[in-house]
This record gives sequence, structure tokens and C-alpha cells, in this order.
Amino acid sequence: MRFFNQPATKMLAVAFIAAAMGLSVGIAIAAQPDMEGALDALKGAQAHLNRVTQDKGGHANAARKLVVDAIDQVQQGIAFGHAKGE
Repeated sequence: MRFFNQPATKMLAVAFIAAAMGLSVGIAIAAQPDMEGALDALKGAQAHLNRVTQDKGGHANAARKLVVDAIDQVQQGIAFGHAKGE
């Protein structure tokens, strides 16, 4: 344990541990897997709807608008969660 008795080594070890803990806390706070999953699913649905060539009596266009609104709401929810430390 003579290695850790050196002042520079102690400071480096403390800095490394602090950085690792900060990173893990940041990841835990930033992680919103369900919201991110919902956002990915909505973007997938949007891609499918954008490939629809017939409007299906106005329903395809209405669905596109709803998906755009849903994407916006999920993004706002993610931002809210980040602001609240969730």
C-alpha cells in the first residue's frame, strides 16, 4: 500500500473515484428508459406512417398529426424529468 502513500497518487485516486461516482449518478439521473423507448417507438411509427401512400379516408394524415403531437409530449416529459433530476 506504499503506492497510496504518495500525495499525487492519493489525489489522482480521489479524483478518479469522484469522477466515476459523478458519472454514474449522471447516468442514473439521465436514464429514462421507458420514455426513451416510447420516443423510439413513436419515431418508428412516424416512419411507417410517412411511407403510407394513400390517405385512407383522412385517417393516415390524422395519425401522422397525432404521432407528431405524441413525440412532442414525450420529449417535453423527458425534458421535465431531466429538470427535476429524474
